Amino acid sequence: MNITDELTPSTTAFFMGREATNDKRNKAYVQSIPTYDEAALLAALSEFEGPASRDDSQPAPLAGLFADSAALAEAGPAELENLLTDVDWTSFVPARDLPPLRARLAAIERDHGLTPAHRLATNRIRVRGTMLSRPYGHRTRLTALALSPSGTHLATGDWGNGESGTAQVWEVTTGRCVNVLEWIDGGVGWDRYARTMQWSADGLHLGIAFRTNAVGVWDPFGESFEPRAEAQVTNGGSRPPHWALHPGGRSAYVSTGTKHRIGVHGCVPPLEHGALYWLAEQAEMSHEHILAKGPLPTEIQESCGEELAVDRSPTWSSDGNRLYVANRAEAFVVDVPTGVPLWHTRVSWLAEWSPDGRYLAHVHRGLLHFRDATTGRPTGEPVRTAGSRWELSLHWGMRDSTARLATVLNEEAADPGIDVYDDGRLSHRLAVTPAKTALAVENKDFAVWAWAPSGDRGAVLTAAGDIEVWSLGDGEPRRLCTLTTPAGTQGILWGADDVIVAVGKTVLRFVRADTGETIGDYTFLREADAELPLHPDDVYDHFDGRILALDDHTWCLPVEPDLAIAPPERRADIESHLAWIVDRRFAWPLRWGRFDIWPDAATAVANLRTTSPDTRKLRQAVRETSG
Repeated sequence: MNITDELTPSTTAFFMGREATNDKRNKAYVQSIPTYDEAALLAALSEFEGPASRDDSQPAPLAGLFADSAALAEAGPAELENLLTDVDWTSFVPARDLPPLRARLAAIERDHGLTPAHRLATNRIRVRGTMLSRPYGHRTRLTALALSPSGTHLATGDWGNGESGTAQVWEVTTGRCVNVLEWIDGGVGWDRYARTMQWSADGLHLGIAFRTNAVGVWDPFGESFEPRAEAQVTNGGSRPPHWALHPGGRSAYVSTGTKHRIGVHGCVPPLEHGALYWLAEQAEMSHEHILAKGPLPTEIQESCGEELAVDRSPTWSSDGNRLYVANRAEAFVVDVPTGVPLWHTRVSWLAEWSPDGRYLAHVHRGLLHFRDATTGRPTGEPVRTAGSRWELSLHWGMRDSTARLATVLNEEAADPGIDVYDDGRLSHRLAVTPAKTALAVENKDFAVWAWAPSGDRGAVLTAAGDIEVWSLGDGEPRRLCTLTTPAGTQGILWGADDVIVAVGKTVLRFVRADTGETIGDYTFLREADAELPLHPDDVYDHFDGRILALDDHTWCLPVEPDLAIAPPERRADIESHLAWIVDRRFAWPLRWGRFDIWPDAATAVANLRTTSPDTRKLRQAVRETSG
């Protein structure tokens, strides 16, 4: 490896430090030289220094067993208190141990109320480090949604004011915000654009289309507001690119032009470290990032010409070897190593791939077709369907190894209702009138149908504005329950632990499908008409983004680590919005520990039990106000 401070035709990578000039970056951009940051340079150098110099050269020691799972699951209040007293808390691993402990404490609370075991567990967990949740980080309407593959976390994004936007990460099981990624340059996504937020297969990387035409990868549970890596390869596109985050989270397909306009448009830039500013149109067809490595197969050229553009975000196969593309007028599968389409078919706007990568369902000339995703061949006879693309939508789910498709005809169709197909065969018909919402038609993030993760039930947002949950097992379909939604709901999702999420531009509600219990309910952009609880402005700025409106008339100011300024009688409302957050990933209920609520700042300062940056600012506010 040869390192130099000059850019030459043989330069393969440019590492830009803090002191680098824009002139050099622009030269690298024009020459299609990938640009990375200092962290990427250090990572590259470590590869040449040998494994002994790397921090990850030795596997991290595994923590010992925290608690016997059987004993934990069966313990009553007293037994659990004894167990938590004797256990080795240094072996506590939140990702492994917190969910079962929290679930057992919740069960004990339902049967026995709050116990000393709840306070003991809370004290131990808070000692290892927690923070208060910040549910109202969004400052403008939501533009993007993405449910993690496991359904445990939901990411929401806003475009912001055009200069910066915000992404929030929610734990679905608890309905609480566990992390906020602020100051995302240029905002998240774009109004009416789908899939501008995407998770990696393991749920550890969050991809975002941002700054209008760039894509990047963030740690969804990290504290940095900056992307780990980004790629700007669209040559100044005025809208988010059609793209797909690789299952591993360290590269992505991005739709963009190629120099010769031959083959499948687009490139696969790395998203490992740093920033890549690169012009695909100036690169040779053989460049490693370019998807197309040569002309299209003859039979595809005869059907559509020498090139295939990608005008919707595709999906990857689970092994990362294929791209499944469903455009507005055509669908095809690309073998990524060669860049060659394996087959191609015409569609009429509506086309969706099954989650297991086995089927394509699409509508063409009034017929619903099912095709084998490997060969493109029909798997059965097409089915006559009704409804335009504004009235009909397609939604895949999985029940064990069976791929299930719901075809949803909304309230504007002549004969609204839902048909369910199992591996392409009609199995159920639902007499229900689904809603038509502008967002659901224009942005598939906001869908009016959601499958349960188990695939045995489905939920539909109806024209009446509620959510109906249906059993779709082996017998006749059966309506299980009806759930109310907040005003402004325009879509639904179904996540882990049987939690359904109602979403709109300014609302978010988490509801348990089995009990109907609302576990989280948020209205963004709401302001109370009361006086703000802190003055002067410079002190108030310290808490900017954390003050929340409990309703149209009441403010609440959370103060780290364990108090809030709000009417004490509103404790239940405060506890339904806030939580202690562990590792920016898990929520822990406030009611299981000591959390003070005081009516004003002076009373709060007089009763402070801890010192933190927040409490110091609070003292300052009281001194300056009283002085």
